[in-house]
Amino acid sequence: MNNMRLPPWDITALSPWEISQAMTLLLRRLDTIEAHCDGGFPLFSRDGQYWKTSTGGSWMGGFWAGCWGLRALISKSTADRDKALALCATLADKLDIDTLNRSMIFWYGPALCGRWLVDHTAQELANQAAAVIASGFDQRLGYIPLGCAMGGGADGGQRLSVDSLAATVQLLGGAGHEPLNTIARAHADALIDACFTANGACGAEAKSELQHTSNQYVLQRVDRPGGWSRGQAWAMLGLCHAARRWGSPYLDYARAACVYWRRSRRTPYPADRPERSDSLSDPSATLIAAIAILSLSELLDDGDSWRAYAAQQIAALIRSSYFVRRDGAAHAGAFIGACYRTSAAGCELVESPWSSFFLLEALCMLAGLIDGEEQGTQSHSMNPADD
Repeated sequence: MNNMRLPPWDITALSPWEISQAMTLLLRRLDTIEAHCDGGFPLFSRDGQYWKTSTGGSWMGGFWAGCWGLRALISKSTADRDKALALCATLADKLDIDTLNRSMIFWYGPALCGRWLVDHTAQELANQAAAVIASGFDQRLGYIPLGCAMGGGADGGQRLSVDSLAATVQLLGGAGHEPLNTIARAHADALIDACFTANGACGAEAKSELQHTSNQYVLQRVDRPGGWSRGQAWAMLGLCHAARRWGSPYLDYARAACVYWRRSRRTPYPADRPERSDSLSDPSATLIAAIAILSLSELLDDGDSWRAYAAQQIAALIRSSYFVRRDGAAHAGAFIGACYRTSAAGCELVESPWSSFFLLEALCMLAGLIDGEEQGTQSHSMNPADD
C-alpha cells in the first residue's frame, strides 16, 4: 500500500491552524443548532436553519450528547460538561426500546461522555445499556437482532445490520464483563460470516430465514457487498474496533475492508449507491471511513501511510462546499454532507448530529486530543467563543 498512486484529488493535510479553526466553528455551531431546536433533539436540517427535531433523539440522541461531550473535553467548561451529562441522563428512557441502535445511543452518548468527563453516573448508564442489549442475544440466530423499533420493521427480530457494529463491539466489549464480551464477539462473527467477502467488500444487512426441513434458521446477506458507501464505512469502523479489541483475524478483515474502500471509492465524495447513476454523493461515508482508518493505522506497521491517506480525506471534506468554514457566515460550522433518507420520497444531503459528531471527532483525532480507542490523550482547552 505504501506505493499506491495517490489520485489527483489528494491534497495536503490540514495545518494545525486549519484544524483548530474548523473545531472552533463546529463547537460554536452547537449553540446555533440548540437555539433552532427549542429544547428538542436535532435530527436533521436541509438548509442549516430549520431543523427536524425529536423529544427523545431517536437513534441520533447519543451523538448530540457526544458533541457536547467533545466540547466539554476541549473547553474544560463546567457549563459544557453539565450540558453533556444532562443530555446523557435524558437518554435513559431509551434503555428498553426494541432496537440494537440503542448501542449507538449509549456508546456515543453516556459511554464516551462518562469516559471523557470522568462521570460515574454516565458510565453506569452505559453499563446498564450494555447489559440490556446483551440480553437481546438470540441463541437460535447467533446474534443480536436489529429489533422492530426505529424503522426496524416487523421482521426486525430476524435482521442483522452493520450500522451499529462498532458501537455494539465497544459498548459490550468494554463493559468489563466477559459474558458481554463473548456476546459482542459472537455478534461480530455472525455479521462477518454473512456479509463480509474475500475482497473486503461488506454487505450492510442480512436476514435469518427458518428452514422448515431442518427447523433451523439460516442467515443470508440481502444486499450487494460494497453497494452502499456508508454501509461499507460502518463495516470498516466496526471491524477496526473489533481488531483493536480482539486482534486477529479481525485485523485482517479490517485491513481488507479498508483496502477495498481505497480501491472502490476514488474520491472523497463517493456516491451513496455507486451502482445508481442518479445517486447523491455521501461525504459522511468518507468521514466514517477516515475515522476507521485513523483507528486502524495505530495497529499497522505501515500505519503512517494510512494515517496520511485519512488526513487527506478529512482535509478534502473540510475544504469542500459541504462544510461552511467562513467565520461569520450565516451557517458557519455546518457540515451539510450526510446523505440521509428524510422521507419516503428519498434521500437528501443534510446536516445531522451524527455527521457533525464524526467530523469533530476526526479533527480531535488529527489534533491528538483522542486516540483510536476514543480515549482522551492530553489536557487541552479551547474556548469556543475565542477566535
